Amino acid sequence: MKVKPKQTMAHNKLLLLYLLEKSGMALSELQLVRIMTELSFMGYFDLKECIFELEQGGHVYSRTTPQNTVYGITDAGANMLNVLVSDLRLSFRETVDAYLKEHKDELELESQLVGEYIKLAQNEYRVILKVLEHDRTIFEINSIVYSKTEAQKIVDNWRKNAVSIYKDVVLRLG
Repeated sequence: MKVKPKQTMAHNKLLLLYLLEKSGMALSELQLVRIMTELSFMGYFDLKECIFELEQGGHVYSRTTPQNTVYGITDAGANMLNVLVSDLRLSFRETVDAYLKEHKDELELESQLVGEYIKLAQNEYRVILKVLEHDRTIFEINSIVYSKTEAQKIVDNWRKNAVSIYKDVVLRLG
């Protein structure tokens, strides 16, 4: 991973606000790290510092989901971005715009599919698989399995197969 020389904190915050605004959705910490790393904009610790300071200032909100924490831009953050967007070089804005255009569907799908498991007893786990739409559960499967390995495998396979499973169930029952 090659990260460009450290930008100013103000620049990094503005860049993060721009990304959150243009994505049009809340993004997980993992997604933010991946995007900033792939674009070589900032490293993990700089990103964490930006998120913390923007959240403390009321420009970014966080929401805990079953799998992780997601971050979005607040009205105050959008207003600040609107005033300062011209301070962010056009090349940075174009790079973010191009990335989002190419990866928007993938980012949305990642935020709509939830898979988790909960230990119930010795060698007994409840696996919960969900499809979300606008933070509402529109499809859910609950199952009991008898090993942690099996539970993890089901959760891992959910992301690969959720769309076809959901589609198949709806078509068969509809």
